[in-house]
Amino acid sequence: MRRWLKVEYIVALAAAVVLAWLLLWKPVIGMADNGDFLRIMGTVGLDYTDPSLPYEQKYFGWFIREFAMKEMGLGGYVSTSLLPVMIGKLLCLVVGKELFDMRAVAIVYGALFVAGAWLLLRYCKGRNVWGNALLGILFVVMFADVGYTAYYNSLFSEPMAYVAMLLTLGFVLALLRGAQPMSLYLWGFAISSVLLIGAKVQNAPVGILLALLCLRLGTLRKGGGWRRKAGWLAVVLVAASAAIYFSLPKEIKIINQYQTVFFGVLKGSENPAADLRELGLPEKLAVNAGTNYFEPAPIDQHDPVFAQEYYPAFSHLKVGLFYLKHPGRFWDKLEIAGEHGMTIRPYYLGSFEQSEGLKSGEVSYALSLWSEFKHRVLPNKLWFILLVFVLYYVMLIRRYLNAFRLRERIRLEVLAGLGLVALFQFVTPVVGDGEADLAKHLFGFNVSFDLMLWFGVLLLLEHLPGWRRGAGERADGGTIKR
Repeated sequence: MRRWLKVEYIVALAAAVVLAWLLLWKPVIGMADNGDFLRIMGTVGLDYTDPSLPYEQKYFGWFIREFAMKEMGLGGYVSTSLLPVMIGKLLCLVVGKELFDMRAVAIVYGALFVAGAWLLLRYCKGRNVWGNALLGILFVVMFADVGYTAYYNSLFSEPMAYVAMLLTLGFVLALLRGAQPMSLYLWGFAISSVLLIGAKVQNAPVGILLALLCLRLGTLRKGGGWRRKAGWLAVVLVAASAAIYFSLPKEIKIINQYQTVFFGVLKGSENPAADLRELGLPEKLAVNAGTNYFEPAPIDQHDPVFAQEYYPAFSHLKVGLFYLKHPGRFWDKLEIAGEHGMTIRPYYLGSFEQSEGLKSGEVSYALSLWSEFKHRVLPNKLWFILLVFVLYYVMLIRRYLNAFRLRERIRLEVLAGLGLVALFQFVTPVVGDGEADLAKHLFGFNVSFDLMLWFGVLLLLEHLPGWRRGAGERADGGTIKR
């Protein structure tokens, strides 16, 4: 009985209850489509139960729970977020449902989330009951918040990236605890890393960090077999990063390339023509400055001039170099991103089914303590984000300088890498998609940032007398000479 009273089991149970209440029981909470669902629907074989639904009923206003099922297609969209939808579709078929129920996908994501929660609490807890309780409560309040969990009832790629991040960190911490690192956990780390990298192209740079971490994990055990295994898995992670980057459909690339310049670099520019000239792009397109791809523009986005002169000359490298030459402009864009940095979910996407009788775009505030605290209380400013980063890394550096055990050093390196992931997730949307839909594109940043805060609390708790890391405390992991 005492086994089930451990913090990891309590948190896993609490998370499961919260998810069931939010996502499975009426009124079911989910997330409306902004148009991105079609990427998934075309590949896994889903369609609207009523194809004649008007635009305002399909998009933004209401969460659609049921879809018609048809044969799988070749939608051309590659993402690991296809897997939970396929599994959900299979579950619906197994139980004899004629329609696809989005709650089946929520069950898959919920199971992965609970597994990630169990791993993190199991391998982060200490021997101070009250400290463990605080970690557990914070985890449920922060990461089972409706701002995150509403995504589970959707066809967005964000929830896969979210649960995969938790699992990846959980398996890494499991490898760093115990008498000897287990191959099972190394495979778990590799699989969850691939799920994370493959969720969306924005995560491609993260794969390089994970590959380096995999090589670092190869130092945990003596013997060529373990090192070779870690080395080959690192190669797989690099390949996964390259695959997701180059698999992006042409249509999405075109949209991103337009947004990056016209709704990014040129938005607010005093001299758009000069900026285009510096980027090696046609100056005559300067009249489109400040427009996004989906709104009317002086020169229509489908005009042949884009295919003939703009897209062949476009390069994200050129955009990056432009911002390096104009750091003030880049800083301005980061400040705009900072205004959305504490927003976990886009508030313009409705949470409820139309049958609930609520107005279009109504969002749920059930169990939203953390997301509302971030959105309304914490400063939505770049200076605040930078302050948190500085404090976080000061804590890590101080601990690292006094760490003698190999595993403790690797653990601190993992937490430092988490900060780099947050940095990538903050900067990439600005460079790769301009100011378009920042509230949604900064989701990955919010996940990493919140994990930084949670691990920051853990690092503080570890100063408590008698904290002593719990599971796997016997292992010394080897020593490092200073």
